[in-house]
Amino acid sequence: MRTLGSRRIAVAFIANALAVAFPAEFCRAAYSEPRAAETARTSSAEIDAYLRGYIEAWLLATYRLGPERVRVEVRQGAVTLAGTTDTPEQIDAIVGAVSSFAQVTSVKSSLEESGRAAPPPPAAGDGETPERGQRWSTWLRWLLPPPGRKSVPFQAGDLFTVPLADPKQPRFHTTYQHWKTGNGNFDVAAVGFGEDFGLVRLPREREGDGWQFGISGAVFAIFNLDTSSKDLLNADYIVGFPAAYRSGAWSARLRLYHQSSHLGDEFLLQPQDTQPIPQVQRINLSYEAVELLVSREQDGVRVYGGTTRIFASATSLGRRRLQAGLEYRGNPRGWRTARIIAGLDVEAWDETGWDRDYSAKAGVRFRSPYGEARSVQFLLEYFHGHAPYGQFYRIDVEYLALGIAYAF
Repeated sequence: MRTLGSRRIAVAFIANALAVAFPAEFCRAAYSEPRAAETARTSSAEIDAYLRGYIEAWLLATYRLGPERVRVEVRQGAVTLAGTTDTPEQIDAIVGAVSSFAQVTSVKSSLEESGRAAPPPPAAGDGETPERGQRWSTWLRWLLPPPGRKSVPFQAGDLFTVPLADPKQPRFHTTYQHWKTGNGNFDVAAVGFGEDFGLVRLPREREGDGWQFGISGAVFAIFNLDTSSKDLLNADYIVGFPAAYRSGAWSARLRLYHQSSHLGDEFLLQPQDTQPIPQVQRINLSYEAVELLVSREQDGVRVYGGTTRIFASATSLGRRRLQAGLEYRGNPRGWRTARIIAGLDVEAWDETGWDRDYSAKAGVRFRSPYGEARSVQFLLEYFHGHAPYGQFYRIDVEYLALGIAYAF
């Protein structure tokens, strides 16, 4: 008995010595599963705590929304947001941005616009309450924000998305084009500097709906890359005053604008056999026009159409132009901030005998992960028809192009 007890004491002593000398190796076999589960729980809790702190810091830095305004809860990557924001547009921007953060699996939003109030009850004798959004008593009441909403000055973005494939919409871009013309094949650089700037937005009852009034401006220039001095061929200057409206899947834009076009001095001085465009008679191409476009979106697909009417021109021009198009914007895949985009734009002008001009673009759009309006587009382009640049509108052009567009 004494010998057996001594052996047990010796075994226990050796086991304790091993545990002290090699604690990780000694315990791994016996406790691997419980400790792995505990480690996983600890790691998940640490990630959730990190995400919560990161989101709170981002809200404070980006929108000045502290924890007293927006409460953030994170459980196993699922984020819950509650509280108030300054504008309804901030809600969509915040949810979109948080959804793109790494380790975030889902976002549930209970955010509301601060200062929201219920509409007042109808006055006695008014009869039945009209349906939500039906404010037809006067145009002014229909245009102004409903009770509880307020106008938003200098709102980022727009209610009407400019047509992707239209080569003359205000945007910043740099494009390399390979032209095929009656004079041969030429390499051309096209640049654009332009933007729509919202002055005031008047929201409606439903989030994202409303009116927006702004100003827009753009400069479009093309250069002949096959000449030693990269000759400036033409520059178009456009300034406009757009009014946009959105109601659910429908949106529209009415734009009053002025355009003037100017031939480049180098184009006029260089021998015409070095230029992609034959000698043209210079005209004072300057006019004012009004444009109306209407679009509908569903499941990433958008169709649009409209017309332009030139009502004042320095020279005799056809007054009517028709336009229609189709676009696709895919859901984010692979990269949370990237999506496939494509568009086809078709235009016809009575000045050119209603010949159809085709413009197609396809590529990838990368937007800011913070839900802002900033994005970069890498595009493959094709055009067939009358040159869309200024005084070359009578010249038939076909080109393939590679372009980069920037949105601010």
